Amino acid sequence: MSELRRVVVTGIGIVSPVGNWPGPLFDNVAAGRSGIRLLPAGEQASPVQVAAWIDAPIDHDSKGMPPDRVTQLALAAGRYALTEAGLLDRPELLIDMGVHLGTGSGASATTDQAFYRLDKENRDRLAPMTLPRAINNAAASELAIRFGLTGVNNTYSISCTSSSSAIGEALRAIRDGYSERILAGGSEALLTYGILHAWHALRALATPDAQVEASCRPFSADRNGLVLGEGAAFLVLESLASAQARGATILAELAGYGASCDATHVTHPSSTGQVKAIRNALIDAGLDPGAIDYVNAHGTGTLAGDAVEAESLRTVFSEHLHTLPVSSSKAVHGHLMGAGGAAELAIAIIAMQKNLIPPTAHCRVTDPDLGIDVVAEGMRQKTLNAVLSNSFAFGGSNAVLIARKFEE
Repeated sequence: MSELRRVVVTGIGIVSPVGNWPGPLFDNVAAGRSGIRLLPAGEQASPVQVAAWIDAPIDHDSKGMPPDRVTQLALAAGRYALTEAGLLDRPELLIDMGVHLGTGSGASATTDQAFYRLDKENRDRLAPMTLPRAINNAAASELAIRFGLTGVNNTYSISCTSSSSAIGEALRAIRDGYSERILAGGSEALLTYGILHAWHALRALATPDAQVEASCRPFSADRNGLVLGEGAAFLVLESLASAQARGATILAELAGYGASCDATHVTHPSSTGQVKAIRNALIDAGLDPGAIDYVNAHGTGTLAGDAVEAESLRTVFSEHLHTLPVSSSKAVHGHLMGAGGAAELAIAIIAMQKNLIPPTAHCRVTDPDLGIDVVAEGMRQKTLNAVLSNSFAFGGSNAVLIARKFEE
């Protein structure tokens, strides 16, 4: 068996409710500036009152008719990542590049619009491109078409772990020699009439706080639910040999990936499954628990979810917990669902570059029953050599990623 190849990150691109990367995103996350707001009244009344969305125009630069918003976001974030990696004007390198994209709900706007036209407008025919715009792999396919990426093109739809799984499987594909470089991440645009109603029915969403921007409070004693968001995030992953051969700037090494399934309940998480995924990631990275310097938690802000994740961290890290800072950036950008894992891993990598841990904003009083070091007082400086990012999904799927500072 040939030796496994090292995999590095050479580009990051994000569009989010708190800004873009490259751009002000990390500064806003580190300062606790929230993108959570009251949803404006529209033609169709929504039962959901708060969310996090992108106001700025999206430069999706697609070919042909405008695609669904989930694809527009993917194109914008993908372009940022390829640009930062120095690949956008290198067609000879792009041609063999693959795409691994995660999305939980896919083209929600197109689907909603189709049902509205059939049911409310009594139309007997939809726009001819409705189906191609609505299929779950539409965003990944459009990325390939727009940038000439003829490598493997895979779409992962695993609720909240979609983009983390996409990145983890890309790591394996490059490490094992199946691909040289992959654009890996996710996109989500689920703030639509139907999806909002479905989430409202689940009773997992936060009610508006007196300070609306503070409605999502992961790990806080007064947390009461998650806040939905939209966005997209991608990482350019490539073999170390490829990156060095073209003189690329290496942002981090992607060192470990662990996955598991609770196999217990569709909506209630299991610590046993989460522990298995975290330990698998550590084994994959060849690291002991004490080597992790920061955990970017799944941290949704639900009572059960945060408690189970804290239990999992206590089980894995035990005596190391007193020196292990934990925070959740969902407090400011909301739950990006299928794009969340990619965005949060990217934030953790940027934090590692800057040796600066972003806080869990709005965590007024940390729940004392959790027993973890929640960074709630504001950004914290610490030398970070290895970071871990958790993603846990409905259906019981778990995906954990580890990145570390690159060393020759």
